Amino acid sequence: MPTEIVTEKQRVLIEKLGVFYEHEGHHPAGARVMALMLIADRNELTFDEIRDALNISKSAASTAINLLLTTKRIEYFTNPGERKRYFRATIVNWKSHMKEKLEGIITMHSLMKEIIEQRPDSTPEFNASLNELHDFMSFFHKEIPLLIERWKTSKK
Repeated sequence: MPTEIVTEKQRVLIEKLGVFYEHEGHHPAGARVMALMLIADRNELTFDEIRDALNISKSAASTAINLLLTTKRIEYFTNPGERKRYFRATIVNWKSHMKEKLEGIITMHSLMKEIIEQRPDSTPEFNASLNELHDFMSFFHKEIPLLIERWKTSKK
């Protein structure tokens, strides 16, 4: 009988985190794979271990893994002389992920300004909401570098 990858307690946490990721827009199987990669005792898991731990089909596992690879949420490596691929979360790259997210917010901030400029006067409530969002994004854009510096200082 194969060794269990996760305990029952970990399964419950995987489900909780999986539901959170689903609410964040991830596909259900991908959400569970991502949760598994963060919660399992081992940092690297094979395709079959992922599939077995989550009790999902080969197709669902493959689709989820490929999507997570494409979005750089997980990565894989191989060991010399082996054909197996081992998958792991890219959590060690969290700073670059955060930077990408922040760059996306900056891009959206610029686009938001263009959107507001072309909006018709006939939609004042909607326009006001867009302006409020743009103002928040401006505030966020100014404050994030300060927050990052405070965090770095607190780590010293």
